[in-house]
Amino acid sequence: MVEPIQLSRGAAFAAGSASSSVQRKLRKMSGHPEDPRVFSQAKILVPIGLVTSLALTLVMYFPISDYVAGRSDDIFSILVPGLFTLFCYVLLLHGLFRRFGVDRAKVWTRFGKLFYRQVRFEDIDRFGVGFQRYKLHAGGKVVNIDYNRFDYSLVYMRLLEELQYRRFRLQNVDIDDPQWEDTAQAHRNMFASDVFDHRRAFYEAHPEELDKLQTLVQAPKSYTN
Repeated sequence: MVEPIQLSRGAAFAAGSASSSVQRKLRKMSGHPEDPRVFSQAKILVPIGLVTSLALTLVMYFPISDYVAGRSDDIFSILVPGLFTLFCYVLLLHGLFRRFGVDRAKVWTRFGKLFYRQVRFEDIDRFGVGFQRYKLHAGGKVVNIDYNRFDYSLVYMRLLEELQYRRFRLQNVDIDDPQWEDTAQAHRNMFASDVFDHRRAFYEAHPEELDKLQTLVQAPKSYTN
C-alpha cells in the first residue's frame, strides 16, 4: 500500500533528487503555484534563429551561384546548407509564434493562428508519460507537459484536485484495475513533491498553503465515477 507523502524538508529533498536538470534549474517560477502561466522560448530562439538564418541565407548565395553558373554540379552543396538554413528559420518561427500555457480550466498550446489545441482538466481521461514530458489526454486530443523547460505547477495542482473526486487512467493503469488506488497515491505523491520541492521557501512562508497541498495528497473517501 502506497502511503501519502509527508511534505517535510527531508521528503522534498528526496523527491527532487531525480529532477535537478539544468533546464529545471533555469525555469522561471511564478510567485504562486496556482498562478496562470503563458510560456515562450522567444528570448532564446528569436536571437539565435534570426542571426543564424540571416547569416546562412547570405552564405547560400555562393553555392547557388556556382551551381547556376556551372562551376559546380554537386547538388548537395546547395541541399545541405539549405537544410541548415531552413532549420534556423524554423527556430525563428518557433520563437515568434509558439506558445504554451495553463490556467485553472485548461492547458493549451498554439502556433500563431495556424494551430491551437487545449485539454480541459475536467475532461482528462488519461495521464501519460513520454520522453522528459507528461501527456494529458482528453478524448482524441493530447497536450504535452514539458516539465523540464516550464513551470507547470498549476497543472500538478489541478491534477491533484481532479484526483480528489474522480478517477482517470494513470499511464497504463485503468480505473477498474486493482492497482489503481496505489497508482493514484503514487501520482499524488509525485505531483505534490514536484510542487513543494521547487517552492519550499513559498510554503515555509505560507503554512496555510502547505496544509492545502498536504490535504490534496490524501486519498478521498469516495469518487464520482
